[in-house]
Amino acid sequence: MSIVYVATMSLPNARAPKGGAPTRAVRRDVNLLIGAQSVSTFGSFITRAALPLLAIIGLRISPAEAALLAAVDLVASALISQVAGIWIDRLPRRPFLIAADLARAVLLASIPLAAAFTGGVTLVHLIAVSALSGMATTAFDIAERSYLAGLVPGDGLRPVLARVLAIRGAAEFFGFGAAGILIERIGGPAAIGIDAITYLVSALFITLLRVQEPRLPAPSTRRTARAEFREGLTQTWSVAIMRPLLASSFVVGIYFGLFRSSYMLFLVRGLDLSAGTIGWIIATGGIAALVGGALTERLSLAVGTGRAVVLGLFFVGFGLTLVPLALLIPGAALLLLVLHQLLSDGFETVWDANQGAIRGRVLPANYQGRANAAFEGVNIAGRLSGILVGGAIGSSVFGSGASLLLGGGASMLVGLIVARSRIGRLRSLKELPVARQAKARREA
Repeated sequence: MSIVYVATMSLPNARAPKGGAPTRAVRRDVNLLIGAQSVSTFGSFITRAALPLLAIIGLRISPAEAALLAAVDLVASALISQVAGIWIDRLPRRPFLIAADLARAVLLASIPLAAAFTGGVTLVHLIAVSALSGMATTAFDIAERSYLAGLVPGDGLRPVLARVLAIRGAAEFFGFGAAGILIERIGGPAAIGIDAITYLVSALFITLLRVQEPRLPAPSTRRTARAEFREGLTQTWSVAIMRPLLASSFVVGIYFGLFRSSYMLFLVRGLDLSAGTIGWIIATGGIAALVGGALTERLSLAVGTGRAVVLGLFFVGFGLTLVPLALLIPGAALLLLVLHQLLSDGFETVWDANQGAIRGRVLPANYQGRANAAFEGVNIAGRLSGILVGGAIGSSVFGSGASLLLGGGASMLVGLIVARSRIGRLRSLKELPVARQAKARREA
């Protein structure tokens, strides 16, 4: 199944905001946005495999340097996320999407250009590109979630988010699958160059969006950036059901930080797997995310929204605990690695679509940028914590295995905690109040 075909599959009945464009135009824009994401995400997964492998295999970096490479883009993302959230609530969101794509295209193109004209790349160059492209990616992700929340309000948001995550899964399958082949045949820098091209295509798609965004606050109502930042955090924290979601976002961040700092090292140095084999193992997670996106709405309606969130967190963690067993059971190593991808990626889609739909329903449209930035900031803090812990204890094969066990266990534990909160008892999104546009308050 091609990525472009998946991107243009029929969407649930999206409805335009009051006074907005007709439903058909909204559906067209959602398809265009998903199409843009499918192309750029395909390329980004090539880079996610190629960049660390380029550093680990080509530059032979240490575990501490691997953790540093994984951490720099998160530090940069943390610095930009809250500022981006404020401006996304102030200005039209489409320009953010286009600018982020163009910035990432230029940054990633610098790697193959450096390899071609200077004879190679350095760790400093890779760190700089990772940091700056991480900032652009964070701005894009916050703007995209906020754009969708305004474009498809109400109960229609969850199936749209599930579709977006399914596209991400398809892109992961083809991107990681292609990454291993491309790295082995044309080299890491050239493979990253393909990613740069996909961002240009994505930007072109986004320029075709036509539906008018929800009305934004007038410039006369704006306050200082500090006041708006504080107001966004207060608004998010004041909604009781957001608090366990914020906590779960932090723990999922720890999970991914430990995964990111330890997984590649474990596969390369612990199991001695080739780049091609690693690429195809990770690509199977894309199949799971694709299936998870297709089944999220059905599963959520069957077990309830709250239980879907809990199941997502639990099985995301359980899947990761299978990875270290590959060292203890060599005969079943590939099976265990594939099972991890299937469970973790499939149920991450279920968790992400549901918690995103809850946020979109209960938080006002003119706080979506700052609310999404708050969640992004919490998640980044978790990822940084995980990377630092992974770098500290992952200096050996057994250390990286322990990091993966810790990440999986943390996600399972927070799933059990969320099960006892109000979210765990939530049957349907309709039980939650629909947020109304909040009136801007002037600073005294």
